[in-house]
Amino acid sequence: MKISDCILTFLTLLISTTMLTAQQNIYKYKINLNEVNEDQLKVELKVPSCVPAEEVYFHFPRIVPGTYQIHDYGQVVKDLKAFDNKGNLLYVDRIDESTWRITKAKKLDKLVYVVDDTWDTKLKEPIFEAAGTSFDEGKSFILNAQGLFGYFKNKENISFELTIERPINFYGATSLKRTESDNNTDHFKVNTYHELIDAPILYCQPDTINFKLGYGDIQLSVYSPNKMVNAKDLKEKIIPMLEAQNKYLGNILPVDRYNFLVYLSPKGFPSGSRNALEHNHSSMYCLDEESIDNISSIVIELATHEFFHIVTPLHIKSEEIGNFDYQEPKMSRHLWLYEGVVEYMAFHMQVRNGLMTEQQMLDKFSQKLRTSRFYKQGISLTEMSSNCLIEPYTAQFNNVYNRGALTAMCLDLRLMQLSGGRYDLQYLLRDLSSHFGQDQSFKDDELYEKIIEVSRQKDLLMFFSKYIEGSDIINYNEFLYPFGVLYLDTASVPEISPLGGIENGALRTDSLGRMYIHKIEKLDEFGLKYILFQQGDVILEWSGKSLDKNNISTILSAYTQNVKENDELQIKILRKNAKGGYEPKTLRTKIIKIMLPQKDVFTIVEKPTVEQLKMKKYWLEGSVQN
Repeated sequence: MKISDCILTFLTLLISTTMLTAQQNIYKYKINLNEVNEDQLKVELKVPSCVPAEEVYFHFPRIVPGTYQIHDYGQVVKDLKAFDNKGNLLYVDRIDESTWRITKAKKLDKLVYVVDDTWDTKLKEPIFEAAGTSFDEGKSFILNAQGLFGYFKNKENISFELTIERPINFYGATSLKRTESDNNTDHFKVNTYHELIDAPILYCQPDTINFKLGYGDIQLSVYSPNKMVNAKDLKEKIIPMLEAQNKYLGNILPVDRYNFLVYLSPKGFPSGSRNALEHNHSSMYCLDEESIDNISSIVIELATHEFFHIVTPLHIKSEEIGNFDYQEPKMSRHLWLYEGVVEYMAFHMQVRNGLMTEQQMLDKFSQKLRTSRFYKQGISLTEMSSNCLIEPYTAQFNNVYNRGALTAMCLDLRLMQLSGGRYDLQYLLRDLSSHFGQDQSFKDDELYEKIIEVSRQKDLLMFFSKYIEGSDIINYNEFLYPFGVLYLDTASVPEISPLGGIENGALRTDSLGRMYIHKIEKLDEFGLKYILFQQGDVILEWSGKSLDKNNISTILSAYTQNVKENDELQIKILRKNAKGGYEPKTLRTKIIKIMLPQKDVFTIVEKPTVEQLKMKKYWLEGSVQN
């Protein structure tokens, strides 16, 4: 054989060996959606070639990005068995709810285990549905990887391959890219565990629509078992909001594709709430099955927030998020950036694009300020963020959507003041996105320096020190008045009072568990003059939903979240007659606004100056100053 032939043979063998090793050094998972047993699925894993050792550890996440509570997803895993390459059982020791140790595992070849779905399993603390799993055989499946697929210690950054057998008439809506599919099987492949966690799948009979948003490909998928909502109609309802968001982001989305996965339940959810969870290329929505008008308004409300996460933390994130630790998570100090800024943008975007009036936005922020008062004061945003998984901070976390959004608003206004209306929060986020991008993370304690560098505004350091690192109370007029907005401690304002004041202590429970008007003096003008309640009225139904002492809070809370001005309200009651008996009656009215005293009110200045009008125009219209 010639020397050149030897070299060629050697290179061929080397390449073949390298390719074979690469093919073996991959997680190969299999599940079959046609084989559900008591809400359980069997999972099989062909172990990557780099894993076998004398002792190995297999994990499920304790927490995943975008959530702020330890859930221990391994608690739904049962009967985990390990096999060597000859099919012999290996010893497995369960260390805790989410960790297994396998000893004498040098020939470890396969794992087999069973998983319960998180929706129907009794857990110590419920996992909110958009982050969990549901196996409804023959109807639908919600597959979040954290509830199905584990990983070996220190082996998160190698490839994963999924083989999912499904009913022939099912389609899997997901941002994952298929490598292959046939009439009953899908194959997916991702580069890391992080990518797998980041892509939920909704399997059901397909109701999906694809469309363009700027240069991005959007897919909207809906599961509505009673066909109350379909993807085509929902798309038409939400497209103005999506187009406004695209415009707000400069008509160039930072992602090439995005999936909206909408699951509608006719019977509600175990957690008792509607919820959604964002991902880099998709978002999952778990909502009650209602009319298209109600669902579209809820999706718009949630999606205006969730969709903006493609900016932060997708393109602007700290190392704590970029290198997320699923077992011993270290939370970033900057949840004000990931959640508070996004919440502010959700409302600011709507005003700039004519989807919401200026006063409507200010009313939203007034409510956020009032809500923030219920949380513990004197805790900085960074202190709350970095400690959000431990008490007493866990109970304070949701304030990031209130105080965090208000602080983001003030940061936006300060940037415009310092730049004379030439630079704002949008520009800052674009500059930070360009600097970091999807693959680079910042160090938590270096963020402010980078913001100063890209914005060229050293005066921002005082803002960060007082209102983000510190817990100083914001003087809102200092920030808002130059833009033609006034903050008032108290004021009478026109507002919807959807319950007519019954929430102010007007109700009492009778011996049959029914709610009745006990203190009519607690009702407001809407309850007395428009609903026309009377002392002793027993409330049987509110807007078509039966009421009792056990469900009244849930039903009325959901009602107040969805009600709008001019909506029809119908209430079925029992009212005492002249003989002392009860007669059924139906009270009907339209929802209107009445003057109500409120604390923490943002309102428009009646006679703004020319300078105030100029600055407000830039803030709310984006018209750059000359």
